[in-house]
Amino acid sequence: MSRDYSVVVEVDDDPGAGRQTLEFQDFSSGSAIGGKIGSDKQASSSHNVGFNDPFFDPNQPRPDNQTAKPPFWSVDYYAQFFDVDTHQVLERAAKSIFPKDNFLEVVGANPDLYGPFWISTTVVFLLFVTSSITVSIVAYFNKTLKYDMKVLEILTFGAMLIYTYAFGLPLAIWGALKYLGCKPSLLDILGLYGYGMTVWLPVSVICIVPSTNLRWTVVIVGFCISGFFIARNLYPVIVRADSKTSRIILLFILGAHAALAFILKIKFFSYELESKNLNGTESTEQDC
Repeated sequence: MSRDYSVVVEVDDDPGAGRQTLEFQDFSSGSAIGGKIGSDKQASSSHNVGFNDPFFDPNQPRPDNQTAKPPFWSVDYYAQFFDVDTHQVLERAAKSIFPKDNFLEVVGANPDLYGPFWISTTVVFLLFVTSSITVSIVAYFNKTLKYDMKVLEILTFGAMLIYTYAFGLPLAIWGALKYLGCKPSLLDILGLYGYGMTVWLPVSVICIVPSTNLRWTVVIVGFCISGFFIARNLYPVIVRADSKTSRIILLFILGAHAALAFILKIKFFSYELESKNLNGTESTEQDC
C-alpha cells in the first residue's frame, strides 16, 4: 500500500537574507577571564614600591610637610627677602630719590632686604672715602703733610650711625606701632629706611667741594627728600592710631631724621682750616 506525499519548498529570492552568521569563541585559553585577571595584576603591580615610586620621582609633587617654609632661624628663611634683581633695586632706589609715587605700591608683595643692606653699607663706605678725600683737601689748603685721620674711628662711628638708623630705628618704630594696634609691616618699614639712605650717596660726593654754603644746601635738600619719602609712606600706617599719638610719632620720626642729617654734616662734611692772623699766629677754624 503506497501513500503519496507532497512537499512544498519556498525559496527566497535573496539567498543570503535568511542566513545567520555563526561566531565561535575559544574559552580554552581563558582569555576573557585571564585578560581581566592580567589587567588587575598589572594595575596592582604598578603600585609596588620601587625606584618607579613617586617618592623617588623628583617631578612628582611632595607632601605639604616637605614643602613647608623653613624656620626663621635658618638661612633659607631669609633668602626669600633677597630675591630681587639689579633692575628692581635700582628702580626702588630711584623712587626714593624722586618720591612722587607710593613706594609700597612700587614694592608690591615683594619687599626685600637686599637693597636696604647694600645701600646702607655703601653709605658707610662712601662716608669713609669722602672723609679721606676731605682730609687730603684740608692738608692741601693748610699746606701741611700732617694727616690727622683716624680710620678705625671713622669706620666704627659711621657703621654704628648708619646701621642703627637704617635697622635699629625701624625696629623700634615697628614695635611702637605694633603696640598701638596700627598693624605695621616690619619689612616695609625696613625697606623705607634702607632705601631712604640712597639720597646720602650723592650728598656725600657733593660735600667734598670745600664750600660751606653748598654743603649746607645739599644736606638740607637731602634731609627734605629722604624725610618726605619716609614720612609720606609711613603716614597711612601712623594715622591708624589716635590723632595725638600719631602726631607724636611723626614728630619723633622727623626729629630722628634731622638728627641724622646734622650728625652727618658735622662729623663727615666739615673742614678744619688753619689760617694766620695779622700778628702771625695760627688759628684753627672749623668750616661747618
